[in-house]
Amino acid sequence: MRFGHVSFTATHYKTALLGSIAGVAMLATATASLAGGFEVREQSTHFQGMSFAGAAAGGKSLSSMFWNPAASNYVGAGLTFESNYALILPSSKTTMTNLAPALGGQASCAVQDCSVEIGRDAVVPASYMAARISPSTVFALSINSQFGLATQPDNKLWAGQVYNTGAKLFSVNATPTISHEIMPGLSIGAGIQIQYLDLQRFQTRNPGTGVRSQLQGDSVDLGWVLGVNWRPSPSTSVGLGWRSAITHQLDGEAQASNAPPGLPIEANIDTPDKVTLSIMQDLSPVMRLAATVEWMQWNRAGNIPVTIAANGAPLPGPAGPVTIDLQWDNGWFFSLGGEYDVNEKLTVRLGGAYEISPISEPEQRLFQLPDADRIWASIGASYKWSDKMTFDFAYSHVFVEEADIRRTTADGNPALFSTARAESSVDILSVGLKSKF
Repeated sequence: MRFGHVSFTATHYKTALLGSIAGVAMLATATASLAGGFEVREQSTHFQGMSFAGAAAGGKSLSSMFWNPAASNYVGAGLTFESNYALILPSSKTTMTNLAPALGGQASCAVQDCSVEIGRDAVVPASYMAARISPSTVFALSINSQFGLATQPDNKLWAGQVYNTGAKLFSVNATPTISHEIMPGLSIGAGIQIQYLDLQRFQTRNPGTGVRSQLQGDSVDLGWVLGVNWRPSPSTSVGLGWRSAITHQLDGEAQASNAPPGLPIEANIDTPDKVTLSIMQDLSPVMRLAATVEWMQWNRAGNIPVTIAANGAPLPGPAGPVTIDLQWDNGWFFSLGGEYDVNEKLTVRLGGAYEISPISEPEQRLFQLPDADRIWASIGASYKWSDKMTFDFAYSHVFVEEADIRRTTADGNPALFSTARAESSVDILSVGLKSKF
């Protein structure tokens, strides 16, 4: 239930520490393509078309169970399937505005790139299955990638290479759930998250020696989901769902020329709790209005100590004990949208959202994570091909506020304090298929 293999290669202790800290901080690596922090929001083509308004309120999409396990109880007899694929096209440009004198200062921008693109395209899948096992009970299973993506500067030898040269994180959540209608119009749901997280690559480069440090490892740990879906009338649906935090334990080794070879280290990091409240209201037989409010407890992460596995003592660094600095605030997401049935086959959707990032201060912002508040604008549609098959389509553009970064390297070396400016935006294209057997 922990990272199975972690390795570092470096020529001095400082670089080894940078690899260990920033490698775990890779769990927070993202571009503007993600939700606040390092979560992937793109779990449903259907609800993306409304900027995820109404996502936990159920309705006509099984993908609602990602936010609320009780939402699966709407399905009829037989098997219901839903598959979604989101193509994420981020643009995230980082420009050094004050490079540390120890790295050559701003004058080095004449010979090195001080501005790089770190965003990388990705495809995010999400799949759902449900089977009614009694008149009031439904078993369902979802497979999602809730956290992670990849970043890599388009020039690994850029002026800020000591902060970031590349990283990649992959995760999969398998979540079996049960929903039960306890009385007409009121359903509850619960399930287990089985989360696999694979830190495939994290790299930094020492500009003096050119030697890279690298971290990799994987972990499987458990969490929970709970939810309730209330339909006080045929025209109104309210959903409330909770996805629990999951603690991942990192076991690794620090290897450096002036440190004991293979020094085992440990660090724990928590993913956040997620609470989503949604409502779906019929305005007419062909028009519906939806809204969502979501809260994520990112302040769980905090300032995480890196310790020596043999005795639990803090891992020493040049500026004191080594910690993973993820002292973020909590995140919020607000969305409003609607859908209109053009005819019995075609439904169109529109929505917008405002997301408050958990990273609000330049000192909180990592070079790997230029996260900031953002605005979502989305459109979508569903086409009912037959009684057993429906196709979904969605497009979103995400406007991300420009953000300042003020950081040292991960080991806190004051001689390497630098500042930068991040400019980001995202385009998201998504397709989905609903089928019934």
